Amino acid sequence: MNPLSTNKKYREKRLSLLMHPMRRSIYQLVCETPGSYFYEIVSTLAEPQGTLSWHLRMLEKDGFIKSQKFGGKRLFYPKMLRSESAERAFAILKNGTAAKVFDHIINNPGCYQTEIAEKLSIHHDTVRHHILRLSEAELIDVIRDGRTVKYFPGELGKELINGSLNVLTERYIRFLIDKLEEGCMSPEIIERDLHSISLRIECPNSEDISLKIQLGPWETTLAVEEEEEEKKES
Repeated sequence: MNPLSTNKKYREKRLSLLMHPMRRSIYQLVCETPGSYFYEIVSTLAEPQGTLSWHLRMLEKDGFIKSQKFGGKRLFYPKMLRSESAERAFAILKNGTAAKVFDHIINNPGCYQTEIAEKLSIHHDTVRHHILRLSEAELIDVIRDGRTVKYFPGELGKELINGSLNVLTERYIRFLIDKLEEGCMSPEIIERDLHSISLRIECPNSEDISLKIQLGPWETTLAVEEEEEEKKES
């Protein structure tokens, strides 16, 4: 085999495995804000849409991220970071009104539809719509008490509140290390806790690079989404 051809393929392989700085930035962003949609990524990184679209496709092709259509938008997630049910829950809560309804139920277990509509000043049909989605995602439990239907935090909702859905699990760390070892010599964990990891990646014929992933609290993501929605409505 032609040595030049081999070297070219090897360089391309390394670039596909987060060695490209823009691809690394995209991956960090998707990890730190799972469920980001395309124009959020464009706005945050301030890079050309065509370029970002191409790198997102490559990251998905290489198995670092995955995407799904939700609410008319394509959302991007890091592969192996969370379960499908957790990702669906976070996607639902990116909607500001859904987040408000969920927050009210979390802080007022046993509340009912009329109460939520009055407290949040939203229409009953809107409350009913979001209750259905929150219930299907197992974020809340819907319990009938006589003629009254009451809402309580669900199992997934409790996990989200206590932070157990927003951690870098051993499974995810192992997945990331294995992926980086495909073409790279030795990714080394420099620092790690439940919500962040710092890596040094050493590759042949290339300078070492660093990669840090820092998961933020889910409340921050919701607050940003809610603020953006209010700006659009005003």
